[in-house]
Amino acid sequence: MPIIKVVIEAGGNLSYNFCMRKISFILLAILAFSLEAEAKIGLNVSLVYKKGIGKGFFLSTEQHSIEQVDEREQVMISMKNGIKAELSAYYVQSVHEYGPSGFVRIKGEIYNQSGKVVKTLNEPNLDIYLGETKKISHEERNQEEIDLIITPVSL
Repeated sequence: MPIIKVVIEAGGNLSYNFCMRKISFILLAILAFSLEAEAKIGLNVSLVYKKGIGKGFFLSTEQHSIEQVDEREQVMISMKNGIKAELSAYYVQSVHEYGPSGFVRIKGEIYNQSGKVVKTLNEPNLDIYLGETKKISHEERNQEEIDLIITPVSL
């Protein structure tokens, strides 16, 4: 009879260790998947201001930046002369693709030197594939131009 008792006790201890290992594995898997699910978007952004366009020559000022954007987070790119762009980006799932999306929607505004919103990127939607470059232009008084050049990349 004592032999059977030892086997039962050892079996109970083994099943407890097995359950703890299984639970630990499941928790680690959940943690790994939750970290992978948060994909970051990188935005290669160029803000270009051109002045004196109608006179045959012009002065150009440029600001280049690479911004890391979380889902729905806003970033600001600004120049010394007061021109700035406020941007946010997030992945949009395409009905024609399976798996992670390669499609990014950009929202935001472009401000002139006086701080007035001169261009809104929300209407119509600005949708760009990863690695593709889009240029948004705004011309003021036929002498000044503000260009925003965006290329989204996956980080």
